[in-house]
Amino acid sequence: MKRVRKEDISLHHYIKNTVLQDYVETETVTLSYLEDQSDVGSYVYQADTTMEPLPHSLGRGWRYLDNPSDTTEQQNSIVVYDALGSVISGSNYMIDYVDGRVIMPNNTITPSTVMYKWNYIAVVDEWSAVESSEIPIVVVDISGFTKEGFQLGGGKRVPRRTNIHVFAIDTAERDDIMETIYDGLYLKCCANQDFPKGTMLDWDGTFNQSYEYVTISGSSELKFDDVEARSIFVPLMTIPNREMIMLSDLNRYRGRVRCTMFHWSEGWD
Repeated sequence: MKRVRKEDISLHHYIKNTVLQDYVETETVTLSYLEDQSDVGSYVYQADTTMEPLPHSLGRGWRYLDNPSDTTEQQNSIVVYDALGSVISGSNYMIDYVDGRVIMPNNTITPSTVMYKWNYIAVVDEWSAVESSEIPIVVVDISGFTKEGFQLGGGKRVPRRTNIHVFAIDTAERDDIMETIYDGLYLKCCANQDFPKGTMLDWDGTFNQSYEYVTISGSSELKFDDVEARSIFVPLMTIPNREMIMLSDLNRYRGRVRCTMFHWSEGWD
């Protein structure tokens, strides 16, 4: 994994879990057994949510950290109950944080309801994912970079042009999200992680128990310079054979926070 990808993942993690931490919702719903998704040793239960946007839509998911600075799996953000309302110990199940599911290793205990915290704003890193999710959406995009010497001998400054695009449901929400992101970047920094054993979530949406919090050796934290925010006004779309013009719901309330994300690195690498 090249450093630009590690920095992209580090920024994505920082935006989703730290900067947007005020956009976390809580819901308590019943659980339904998914027979077609289950097998011996893996009994899958789906949360029966009718929330909009869907808590398990692309870029959202359940919260896997109790606090933004935590490096271990949550203990209080998700609570599972049996039919009598008693709490089921977290040692008796796994959580699929991406799809919003509770996975039991056996059928001796039957979960009935779940209380969970979830991310109201979808955070994605690909434009193709925008139309696959539900607004509000934030797209984290590193669009280019250079590498500059900053001292005699080895060592360099690595600036990366970064755009964070905002898609909201109305003007007020757009402005709130833009200012939240701006304040999370201006005069701030985030960890430049190395991910030697993968990211916090595994391929199946469960917490990666092998995850290690390690920052890149010989490199500074990720810092942000030249931060600016502005609304994006997309040209109106004309509908053929109709005397009207309109904007798609996706592009109606857009904004962008632009900055230069950079770090200093020792040596010649």
